[in-house]
Amino acid sequence: MSNLTRPEVALEDMLLSSKDRCQWRCSAEQCGHQWPTQLRFRARAIKPTGCPKCWKRRNRAPGPGESLADVNPALAKQFRRNLSRPRRGPDTLRTQSHDLCEWECGQGHVWRAKLANRTNGRGCPDCTGHGRSPFECNVATLVEAASGLTVKLDHRLRLPGRSQDRFDLYLPELAPGLLIDLDPEWTHGRPGSLERDTAKTKAALAAGLDVERIRSRGLPPVPVHGLAHNEAGPGVDPEDWAESVGFVLRRRGLSWRELKPAEVTAALTKGAQLWEKVVAGPEVSAVDVAPHLEEEFVANLTNPGKTPNRMPPGCNDVCLWQCRKPDCGHEWDAALNRRALAGHGCPLCGYARVGAANSRPGPGESLAEVNRVMATELIEVVDHPGLTAFDLFPTSNKKCRWRCPDPHCQFEYPAPPCRRTSQSSGCPQCARRRTIAGRMRPKPGKSLQDVHPAIASELVEVIGEPNLTAKEVRPSSAKSCRWACSKPGCSGRWKATPDQRSRRGGTGKRCPVCYPPRKGRPQT
Repeated sequence: MSNLTRPEVALEDMLLSSKDRCQWRCSAEQCGHQWPTQLRFRARAIKPTGCPKCWKRRNRAPGPGESLADVNPALAKQFRRNLSRPRRGPDTLRTQSHDLCEWECGQGHVWRAKLANRTNGRGCPDCTGHGRSPFECNVATLVEAASGLTVKLDHRLRLPGRSQDRFDLYLPELAPGLLIDLDPEWTHGRPGSLERDTAKTKAALAAGLDVERIRSRGLPPVPVHGLAHNEAGPGVDPEDWAESVGFVLRRRGLSWRELKPAEVTAALTKGAQLWEKVVAGPEVSAVDVAPHLEEEFVANLTNPGKTPNRMPPGCNDVCLWQCRKPDCGHEWDAALNRRALAGHGCPLCGYARVGAANSRPGPGESLAEVNRVMATELIEVVDHPGLTAFDLFPTSNKKCRWRCPDPHCQFEYPAPPCRRTSQSSGCPQCARRRTIAGRMRPKPGKSLQDVHPAIASELVEVIGEPNLTAKEVRPSSAKSCRWACSKPGCSGRWKATPDQRSRRGGTGKRCPVCYPPRKGRPQT
C-alpha cells in the first residue's frame, strides 16, 4: 500500500476517515490485483470496499460446472427469485454471489437471504430446530451412549426476575438435575455474549440449580464465583465436546466409558435422525392442538394461502384472526405459535376479563366493608348500574353518584370512590358552606364583642343563624340581626346589621325609641 495524495504519510499516521487516495493490493493469492481508492472507503464500518476484481469475479456469470444448479442442486430447489438481479437464476449464479434472493424451504417457509450466506450454511430462520442445533443433538447422543444417562435437549426454565432461559443439555437423573450449557466460539464470541452468559449463570445458581458451562477454548471464563471453567474445541467437533462433558461427569464420580468407532457412528446417526425430526417439526398440526383456531382464522399474512391445518403449532407465521363472540367480532394480527402454544386469544376479550377480575374486591376489601359510612351515601355507579358498594374497591376510579347525609342538605354530586377516600372529600355543597362561614368568622380580637362590647351587649340573635354570637360576628358584617336597647326601662327592638350599628364610632343605627329619627330624615 502507498499513499498517492501525501506520499510522506504512512498508514499508521492516517485517520480512518482520511480522504487520502491510496494504492492497494489484493491479499488473495490467486488475485494480487492493485487499485486506487480513498482510505475512508476501505475503513468504514458499513459496507467497506474491497478488491474490485474479486468482486467482479465473484458476481460474474458462472462457467461450466460453477453455477448454483451444478454445485448445490438441493439449494437450487429452494430458490424462488433473485431480488438484486431478477434475470439471474440458479443456472446463471455463482455459489458465492452476494445477490439477495428469495427462498422457500421444504416446510413452506419463505424468507430472504444472500446466496453466499446460504452456501455458507445459513438455513431457513423458521426451521432452526426450535432452540436446538445438529451440534447439540450429536453431543447429546454421544453423552447418552458413553454415560448411560438420559440427556434432554433445550431444557427451558423461567428463573426469578428473568424471561424464559434455555439450557442446551439437561441430565434429570442427577438430582436435582444437572444443567449444561455448550458455548462454542461462533455463537458465544460475539459482543455482549459474556455479559448475557454471566447474568444467566448467576440467576441459575441463585435459584439453587446445578449448572456447568463448557466453553470453546480461547473464550474468557464466565466470571462467576464457584463456577468451574471447562473448555473444548476449538471448533464444534461433537466428540471433543462430548469428552469435555465426560470430564465433568467423571469429576463428579460418575461412570464414563470410551466409545468404539462403531458406537460413535451409531450415536452420530441417532443424532442426525434426531435433528431431522426436530427440523421437520411436530407431526400434528395447529388445529389438532387448538381446534378453535380453524374457526377464528381469517388469513395467513406471512404465507398467503396456508391454513392452520397445514402449519405446525410452533409455526411463527403471522395470521389475521377474528373473535367469534357475538358481542365482540374484533380482528387482530398474531403469530400462530402464540395462539396454538401460548394460548393467547382475543386481546379485547382478555382486557375485559382482566379488568373485571381486577376490579372485583375480595372478602373484606369492598367499600361497603371498609367504609360503611361512605357506602350509605352511594346512590349508583354511573356506567355500571348493577354494581353496589360491595362490588367497589375504596380506591376504585369508577364514576359514582353520592347523596349528602345531612338532612338540611341532601345534595347529590358525582365523584369516584378513590377521590373521596384519598382526599377525605365529602359533599361539595357543605364544604362551600363551611368555607364561606370560615372566611366570615372574625380573627382573634377583631369580633364585634372585642371592638364594640356595648353594641354586642344589645345583640339578641343573628337572623337565619341563631347559633352565632357577638364573638363570632365581625363589626363590618352584613348579616341582619335583632337588637334590644340596653337602657333600663326602654323597650326598643329593631333590626340592623352589625355594619350599620358600628358606623360612626358606634353611633350608627341606634334604638329607634331612644333616638327617634328626625322628621323628614331616616335614622342612620
